Amino acid sequence: MGLSKFIREMPKVELHVHLEGSIRPETLLILAERNGVPLPASDPKGLEEFYHFTDFDHFIHVYVTISRCLRTADDFRLIAYEFGAEMARQRIRYAEVTFSPYTHVTNTGLPFAEIVAALNDGRCCARADFGVEFQWVFDIVRNDPSSQHTVVRWAASALDQGVVALGLGGTERGYPPEWFTESFAEARRAGLHRVPHAGEVAGPESVWGAIRYLDAERIGHGVRSGEDPELVAYLRDHQIPLELCPTSNLCLGVYPSLSDHPVRRLWDQGLYLTINSDDPPMFGTDLVEEYQKLADGHGFTADELERLSLNALQASFLPEEQKRDWHREFLAEFASLRTRHLNQGETE
Repeated sequence: MGLSKFIREMPKVELHVHLEGSIRPETLLILAERNGVPLPASDPKGLEEFYHFTDFDHFIHVYVTISRCLRTADDFRLIAYEFGAEMARQRIRYAEVTFSPYTHVTNTGLPFAEIVAALNDGRCCARADFGVEFQWVFDIVRNDPSSQHTVVRWAASALDQGVVALGLGGTERGYPPEWFTESFAEARRAGLHRVPHAGEVAGPESVWGAIRYLDAERIGHGVRSGEDPELVAYLRDHQIPLELCPTSNLCLGVYPSLSDHPVRRLWDQGLYLTINSDDPPMFGTDLVEEYQKLADGHGFTADELERLSLNALQASFLPEEQKRDWHREFLAEFASLRTRHLNQGETE
């Protein structure tokens, strides 16, 4: 019981979470109704059934359906604000949130600048009301490689509006990292960080590609890196952070069960891991639940969970001075939580 309270109250940072995939079912129903978008269900329970994925293609179908419900600036403002409220509930102090701008400019006809302004209105209101901070990772949807240079230009133009990095999402198979080499080089020249998805549905070759061709500073997922000992050694030696999302991997069929998930093995091999929720309502999880599963299913201790939280803070793209300040604050909070919730046996 003490460790569960510790997990709920511990300060957290999340680096791999999609804004569109974080919309609560109740909010999605409101958005669909006011924008006249038909959904395959009329209540939250029905949407939960719709979310029961059969494979990655089904997941993409669900994701597209959700994205079509976003039509106006007020919609984007609302989902950003509600994201901040959810952060506060889970004691997430900071997040880097992935968003796919090209999809929404195409779907809505709204100018990119108007969508960004609405997102940031919601973000600023959440900061004021809940004391949380989050910034944006604008991603290229690899299924539409023709959009990549447009997305880079947009992301670079919004560096002073909370955008910190360029991502690469969508279907890995059939869309290798090599196709996006020049756009990621362009992002680096513009001052954007690089955080492509790799090594989830596709194997270690996808991670190698992200490192060699995209100059990846973190790997979105990277969970299948353990299939290649040479890659494990490289990741360990260079301490390239992996953004692991265990429940997402189970829901999409990458692994059949939590006991089969390699998070413990990767941790014990010395890889730089962070823990994340990916698309929380769509996978029936949140960041608190992800940490709890590590404790329950893989025996992670309070000390290890603290290290994972601090890993995420250090791997973030916050300014170094701010990371140092927050690191001290996190350490003080963890010490207080130990005193209140844990006995000596539970921390060892």
